Amino acid sequence: MTEGILSRQLMEDHHSRRGAIQMRGFYVDTRSSGFGLAHLLVSYVSPESRFHLDESVRRSIEAVLSFLEKYQRPDGCLDLAGCNFASPPDTAFTMNALLNGWWLMEKHAEPETAWLHAPLRRLIESCAEGVAAGGFHTPNHRWAICAFLKHAAKITGREEFSRRADEYLNEGLDINEDGEFAERSAGNYNQVNDDQMIRLYMATGDRHFLEAAEANLRMMLKYIDPDDSVFTNNSTRQDYGRKVYLNTYYMLFKLVGYFLGKKDLAAYGEYCYETASRHGQQPRGVEWLLLYDDLDDFGTDVQPDLSAVTQYDYHFKGSRIVRIRKGRQSCTLMDGKANFLYFQNGSMTMYMVIYENLCDKRNFVADQIEKTEKGYRLSFHQDSWYYLPFYPEKPETSDWWAMDNPHTRKRFQGVGLDTMVDVEMAEDGIDILIRTEGVDWLPLRVELGFPGGCQLRNENFLMEGKAGQSMILAHGPLEVTSSSGERMVVSDGFAEHSALGRSDGAYPEGPEHFTVYMTAYTPVCRKLHIGTRSCFDPDLLSASQNT
Repeated sequence: MTEGILSRQLMEDHHSRRGAIQMRGFYVDTRSSGFGLAHLLVSYVSPESRFHLDESVRRSIEAVLSFLEKYQRPDGCLDLAGCNFASPPDTAFTMNALLNGWWLMEKHAEPETAWLHAPLRRLIESCAEGVAAGGFHTPNHRWAICAFLKHAAKITGREEFSRRADEYLNEGLDINEDGEFAERSAGNYNQVNDDQMIRLYMATGDRHFLEAAEANLRMMLKYIDPDDSVFTNNSTRQDYGRKVYLNTYYMLFKLVGYFLGKKDLAAYGEYCYETASRHGQQPRGVEWLLLYDDLDDFGTDVQPDLSAVTQYDYHFKGSRIVRIRKGRQSCTLMDGKANFLYFQNGSMTMYMVIYENLCDKRNFVADQIEKTEKGYRLSFHQDSWYYLPFYPEKPETSDWWAMDNPHTRKRFQGVGLDTMVDVEMAEDGIDILIRTEGVDWLPLRVELGFPGGCQLRNENFLMEGKAGQSMILAHGPLEVTSSSGERMVVSDGFAEHSALGRSDGAYPEGPEHFTVYMTAYTPVCRKLHIGTRSCFDPDLLSASQNT
């Protein structure tokens, strides 16, 4: 990585941005250059590094320090190009990364690195001034700001930085009883928050921050799918739906376990390392291993309890999600989401959506999830209504868009629709019972999204499931095989209509998926089985033919 940073640094004497580290897309900003500086600093001051006290790295550090000093905003903050300018939170994130190099420099205290103290201290202090004076955008920003300001206060002796952090900390941590932070971002911001909790503990000695990180990390053990990826389809941030592995969690498990003296927690860090490596992901955080000499081996003599990862059934009520794992299979249920069900076999994932267009609602979006004797029930109520005239009152304006229709206009209530979905784990998958009560003759459809490029077959056809295309499964079982060879079986299909229109606001058909539809008119009472046993098994075919 060091070579890559050096190769992207603008070092021409005539360049107006000399010292900046160019990112992909040929842009430069102070934030990305600050992160580059953080890495160069670790490489330069670490005796274990082959770039230790390297003259070319020294010149690069001097150049990037000069660039940052020149292009810091007047308040001391850095820029995230194209998004946040003079940004206190982005400055805090950058400086937190830089602090690892500062601590390594202090640890080794070599005379050859003494020249770094003054310019780095100036940079830390000037950035802290901007961060303390500014604000934030999203919940996780607060903890990055607090961590940096607490450490900056210790480095500079300026207690006003610490007092400003206390103003944020006075709001209380945004973590619920499930161990989930407010942004519900298992693929990204959970680990960002955990990192800041560790840094806050280091600055304050308050174990409350470590305990928050531990709660979140133990929750994360129930977010790991059978292919070692992290479930992200309930995220409220940009990691939503992305395929993410555990490389960023490796060092978090190690550090929290280390500081708490819990080897079992640190052992899960080794598990994260192994799983990320299997998928070509390089675990991050080597600088922490350089800071704490006994960290690398901590927890390696303990075998992690993998049943916590592979065997569980848990309802995270505060996060509105159910996670179930049985070895190579997982099932996820969510309320408040149109894509309310995910089933995974190995690396193959299927999602379910129910389209039931009534009045201003398009999809089944569960109001609640409740535990049943054998599984879970998701329930949803939709009103059917019509506006009434403002009479005998007269609206203040005839401009429709200026009228306060949603709040003041009376409504006529029609027949509503109640939908219940019961989900139970079966021997080779899940059983799903869909029932409706209320309005009749409403065209309902079940939508199952499978990976594009899959193969589909049943008793009557064999076809390729191309991404963006779809079919209606009218009868019998359907076997779907992914390009990686994993299999799912849907039984049995049904088709009472071919109404496949999609009104505005409906959950979209997945462009990267092949969609299997099943259609019916309300009232509906249909049972589906999603399993992994081949529909060409003689016993299953016989049962289907005799139905």
